[in-house]
Amino acid sequence: MTELDPRSLIFVAGLLGLLCSAILFMMRRSFPTTIGGLVYWSRGLFGMVLASALFGLTGVVSDFFSVVLANAMLVGGIMSFYAGFRHFAGLPIHTRRMAVVLAFVTGYVAWFTYVDNSYPPRAVLVTLTNTVLFYACTLLVAQTTGKTIAGRFTSLVFAAIGTVSLIRACLLAFSFDTPVDVLGATFTQKAYLAALAFSVLAITLGAMMLANERLRAALEFIASHDQLTDAFARTAFIELLAKEVARSRRSGRPIALLMFDLDNFKSINDRFGHVTGDRVIIDFVQRTREMLRNIDSIGRYGGEEFVALLPETSLSEACAIADRLCKGIAENTTPDLPTYTVSVGVAAATDGTADANALLSSADEALYRAKANGRNRVEIALEEPGRRAVRA
Repeated sequence: MTELDPRSLIFVAGLLGLLCSAILFMMRRSFPTTIGGLVYWSRGLFGMVLASALFGLTGVVSDFFSVVLANAMLVGGIMSFYAGFRHFAGLPIHTRRMAVVLAFVTGYVAWFTYVDNSYPPRAVLVTLTNTVLFYACTLLVAQTTGKTIAGRFTSLVFAAIGTVSLIRACLLAFSFDTPVDVLGATFTQKAYLAALAFSVLAITLGAMMLANERLRAALEFIASHDQLTDAFARTAFIELLAKEVARSRRSGRPIALLMFDLDNFKSINDRFGHVTGDRVIIDFVQRTREMLRNIDSIGRYGGEEFVALLPETSLSEACAIADRLCKGIAENTTPDLPTYTVSVGVAAATDGTADANALLSSADEALYRAKANGRNRVEIALEEPGRRAVRA
């Protein structure tokens, strides 16, 4: 590090920032708009690039550019990182608060440039501001994405650069190894600039990992869920059913399956149109979710036919849930939609010998009887002895 001068380190940081900003900008153009934060991260890196360029021109351009504007761009760039992580997490950004802080820091730097020209006081405040922002990013990332590998890595990077910034602020405050300006060739100054250059690359890597994790999760959701209702798609539901059946067989706990069919759905499409028909299907899934438990899952089995998986649920409990759903759907609570009803077939395995295909077949058979017996009712699979149909 002794062979490197601060201007070279600033140049390296700026070059890395420019490259990383270009990468994030291209990602922003190709990634879905639902993945927030990329535009803020790209702007933040670009702001740091401009700050590095202006810092490197110290002694060549006026102090307004190399000191006041450069520090404002550096703090503003890190603020943009913080704003990006808040946007990524779906949180409000508080633009006005950050603008007030940035204006105060800029005014403070201008005072200690034009009124009382002194590098240490302005460097202390700028470094402390950056420290707070780095630690705020650490906390935000840890709270929102800290359970993922990308979240842990990114929060660790911010914690590390925040700690380096805090140490530098303390050294400046106690006048230890203090440079006379940003290009001062002291060991601590060069160590800080080197850490800042490394953090630009590491933060970008973390942001890319977070964006890719979010994209992968979105693609997995699209592949496993029905696009109209967000219920599980048929294949994904059958896979989930197989897993729950296997767990039921291991634990000996009961498992139940409900199969639904919207009654006379074709007439709804014929009378009101397919757009209204789609809205009825969406309404059914939303209302059914509200009446199911958190541990239950609903899937679209085909057309207007749906299935609900009820883990650790006995036949009597499943019948009570099905009866409540049947009655609840018949009570139209959506004024701008036509009234509709649903038929329900119930099947359950209570002895730890559940079989996925058998549950589906039994629920389907019970549903067929519910429709044959007049619709808007619940029927129980015949495999469960001593149970008779119950009218909704």
